[in-house]
Amino acid sequence: MDLTAVEQGFMDRIAKANRALATLKVSDGIALMLNFYQDERVEGCEVDDSDMLLYQWGTYDWGKGAAAYEVDITRQLIGPGFEDEDIFQLSLTFKFAPTIELRAVENGNRWCPRPEEVESFRDFIHNSPAFQAVVDQVPQSIVLMYGSAG
Repeated sequence: MDLTAVEQGFMDRIAKANRALATLKVSDGIALMLNFYQDERVEGCEVDDSDMLLYQWGTYDWGKGAAAYEVDITRQLIGPGFEDEDIFQLSLTFKFAPTIELRAVENGNRWCPRPEEVESFRDFIHNSPAFQAVVDQVPQSIVLMYGSAG
C-alpha cells in the first residue's frame, strides 16, 4: 500500500474484525495495530529504519489544561528523502481520566523496529504496568490520527 492508503487500510482492518473505532478496547486496538504492522508493508518505507511501531503511555495535557492518561500505539513511516515532511504517523490513542492510580504509572515509551520483533513487543506491552492499569477500563475517548509528523 502507499502512504496515502495507510489510515484507510487500518480502518478496513478494524471493520474486517467486526469492530468500530469508537468502541475498541485497548487490547483490541493494540492487537489490530500490531497485526496491521506485521501484515502490511508500505511502499517506499523500508523495514528497520523507515517503518516502526511506538508504544507510549503517560499522563499529558498537551497545553490544553485538561490532563488525560494516554495509552498510544503509533506506526511511524518515513518516506523517501528522510525530511521532516516525509515522516508520517498513524496514532491510535486511548484516553482515560487521570486517576491517582494512573498518575502513579511512570510515563514511558518503547519502539519496535521490525515486524520480526512484534511478538516480543506484544509481550512487553501486555506485561507493562501501563497496559495492565487500563486493560479492563473503558476509555473516555479513542483518537485515530494520521498525517505528517513534521
